[in-house]
Amino acid sequence: MEADKRCIVIGAGIAGAASARALADRGWQVKVLDIAPEPCAAASGVPVGVVSCHASPDDNLLSQLTRAGMQQTLAFARQHLTEGQDWLPCGVLERRLTDAEHPKKPWQAPTPDSVWFSHVQLAQPEQLKAAGLSNESSQDLWQPQGAWIKPMALVRALLSHDNIHFMGLHEAENIQKSAATGEWQLRIKHHISIPSMGSSHTYTSESAPQVVLATGAHTPDFLNQVLYEPDMGLHPISGQVSWGLQPAALDTLLPPFAVNGHGSFVAHVPTAEGNAWYCGATFERHQASTAVSEQAHGHNFQRLKQLLPQAAQTLESQWHSDSELHAWVGVRCASVNRLPKVGALNTQRWPGLHMLSALGSRGLTTALLCAQHLADGIEGRASGLPDALFKAMACDLDNA
Repeated sequence: MEADKRCIVIGAGIAGAASARALADRGWQVKVLDIAPEPCAAASGVPVGVVSCHASPDDNLLSQLTRAGMQQTLAFARQHLTEGQDWLPCGVLERRLTDAEHPKKPWQAPTPDSVWFSHVQLAQPEQLKAAGLSNESSQDLWQPQGAWIKPMALVRALLSHDNIHFMGLHEAENIQKSAATGEWQLRIKHHISIPSMGSSHTYTSESAPQVVLATGAHTPDFLNQVLYEPDMGLHPISGQVSWGLQPAALDTLLPPFAVNGHGSFVAHVPTAEGNAWYCGATFERHQASTAVSEQAHGHNFQRLKQLLPQAAQTLESQWHSDSELHAWVGVRCASVNRLPKVGALNTQRWPGLHMLSALGSRGLTTALLCAQHLADGIEGRASGLPDALFKAMACDLDNA
């Protein structure tokens, strides 16, 4: 008997879109539900993001995940996105800023037999000069495969598949296992806007044998309020990006590549109004506010002065102009160990219920790889991930 390859994904951000695409590419029929009218409405809607490795001398689990995840994301971008418009493999300069209380381990130039050899190099004088930095005692790193990507373009490309059906304004209010069919039944609240009468809603249901929770910062609430289960230590992180349009006169004064290390900075990003620069985001743990904050703008500017002093000086007048400085705010979801949560919630109590969440600040780098791992689990295949990483990303509810 042929397997029933139907799945419902709750959430249409980077986690949900990647999960849907990983299954659709394997022949699954996938419905993607989201409370918003369009995909990428929450934290994944950040205007631009950086794809890079987490470089660590001891090659920790996050390094292993981001190094492999980066290859998956870039391969998809090359095939499905428009270079120079949706993404750019410009390289990433990683500033290893440190202080007396938090010294960083010295980084040695990787040898040809190192896992880092093609991924991370010591920054060269020409790269530092292009960023307006000195070469004296630099421990800054250069990631030649790094890139910036527009998450909205990536999510749309991921969802562009004949086997994927996006359903906006669909809120999953309840989920139960049907004793009669063995499928998961979802009670769906449809949000409807009625001209001159405000908003209203109706209810329907959807069902499938497999369901993936990809609800981002709403994951703890979903676990507590819908499944009546612990939140696995997941927590929200509010972040504000500061940005502005980039006059042509600034083109030669701002780095031609992305810069990470104390926040991030990306310039020369094409928009409908012209090129733009982006700086941030702030990192406010256990905060879920999406209000624009002047304090957050100030925090981003202070960090930019440390990250790229010349760029900060170049943009200072624009930064203090109410008409020229803009903001984007979103709320991410993170876990205690900084790794995503991926896989079955509990194979005994809830067979067919899975999750991809807690991508934190590295969703662009890790989501597509994690989605493949998730799809392997749904299909009962062995994961290609190292055992330690597999266990570190497992959902804690499986042992509850």
